[in-house]
Amino acid sequence: MKIRSCEVELPHSWNSLQVIISEPEKTLPFFPYFESLEGETVRFRVPRFIFDFGYEFKLALGFRKNGAVYTFTGEKGVLTVTFEMAERRLRVTASWSGFGELLMGKPLQIFAEGIAEAIRDFCTARSTCPVLEFGDGAGVVHHVTPESAPALVKRIVWELKGEDFVIEGISENGIRLSATVRDGKLLKLTVREQNGKETVVEADVPVLEVGPELFEGLPLNEKFKITVRRI
Repeated sequence: MKIRSCEVELPHSWNSLQVIISEPEKTLPFFPYFESLEGETVRFRVPRFIFDFGYEFKLALGFRKNGAVYTFTGEKGVLTVTFEMAERRLRVTASWSGFGELLMGKPLQIFAEGIAEAIRDFCTARSTCPVLEFGDGAGVVHHVTPESAPALVKRIVWELKGEDFVIEGISENGIRLSATVRDGKLLKLTVREQNGKETVVEADVPVLEVGPELFEGLPLNEKFKITVRRI
């Protein structure tokens, strides 16, 4: 059995982590090597040397005190991912028993590190996202700032399970905002002010790497009515 682990700082409660882990259909699309989720079937694709291994699994989710386990069972073997909280640190451990086991050291390390970073970012987004009342593709977001805007984008991309979308918003003062997310990346920001001035920010940044620097200087200290349109 090959085993690899990664630890990250996670200054959030176990309850916040539990919310993220308990909805794997929203979280799995941001795992390294993820290919698809159809019903109860999860598929990963792991490129290794001249091969391109495909792995298909059934997922079982279990919880224990300050921890959780994803168990992926397939014809080629068993992949286990454990989450353990100790004080303010999250430890993610990935283990593989099955086909190609000797070649899986580096892919497992990438897998554990990518999962830990994704879980950390989504937990942070939930805790720092401006107040969001959202349902059926529309809602209200309160007091968007350059610092909180990245959390808003990450929160919505998680809620939509990694689907492509455009956020469109209008503030009480008539400021219009739009952001386009495709293939897990923030591609474009557009802000039109009341006086007609328009600012367009062209980007090509993975959602989990989006930071406040992209939003600096934009007039976002507002309450916005938003809609989210899948594309």
